[in-house]
Amino acid sequence: MSQLILIPVCFLAGWIFKRTRIFPENTATVLGNFIIYVSLPSLILANLPSLTLEPSLGFLILMPWLVFGISIPLFYAAARYFGWSSDTRTAVILCCGLGNTSFVGLPVLRMFYGEEITSAVLIADQFGTFLCLAIPGFILAVLYSPQGQKGRKSKWIGSISKKLFTFPPFLALLFSFFLRLFTIPESVDSVFKILGETLVPIALFTVGFQLRFERPNSESTTKTETWISPLTLGLIYKLLFAPIFILLVYRFFDVQANHLRVSVLEAGMAPMITASIVSLQMGYRPDLSAAFPGIGTILSIPTVSLFYFVLENFF
Repeated sequence: MSQLILIPVCFLAGWIFKRTRIFPENTATVLGNFIIYVSLPSLILANLPSLTLEPSLGFLILMPWLVFGISIPLFYAAARYFGWSSDTRTAVILCCGLGNTSFVGLPVLRMFYGEEITSAVLIADQFGTFLCLAIPGFILAVLYSPQGQKGRKSKWIGSISKKLFTFPPFLALLFSFFLRLFTIPESVDSVFKILGETLVPIALFTVGFQLRFERPNSESTTKTETWISPLTLGLIYKLLFAPIFILLVYRFFDVQANHLRVSVLEAGMAPMITASIVSLQMGYRPDLSAAFPGIGTILSIPTVSLFYFVLENFF
């Protein structure tokens, strides 16, 4: 019950404090860094060393790769049919091919299933979503950038490796497997848990603080643009098609119930904020890239709730 209250309170507080300008403009950056460097690594170290490894964890890792992989040919076809520019196509793939599996996904799934679901969510987020952004997502972003089109691709491997091995949560993930060889003192484990618990309220506050609802400018005057825009198609894919696809495929392979729930609900999370920031920094349709996480987060509330209801009552 407390999670049910905490989520909208923190979310709304971030949105209000942004508009009232009580907090400085760089608040989201500062809090985001705290999450990346303190909260998320602590949560990983508190939960993953004791995680029981089993084959079905592979389905958690595979889910974001499937969702991102399918988005590429789908949005390439949509771009060709609707006449989108390459910038629009790349922005939609980056933003809607990946979901907000940690900042929003973790609090929401803990609200639904309790703290015991944390380890499964972290596996899906770090080995799945983060690696998918860091490797194919980064390659796609660079490929269509001016630098990438000029052929400066020799530094890709180094850049990707640098992103991976300087990202604190990923380093904590690797270190957690080393810690499995030892018994962690209860006092140390308690510190990890206390610091890890800061993730939920700070992450929700940060997401609320960053929300933007500006409607993207239309880049096309074609008739098709009047009834289906990149924003509309991207969100339909991310919030509806992706979770339905994962549900059908994973049911066919008879995935363990808890991992099925995590995979489906995480597949239906709103577009990833970090991916939208990458898209913004690369200059891919800034208006569209900024709109995806804000509008998507609001629309994901009823859609994720719907999939939760379906999973609990029919699967």
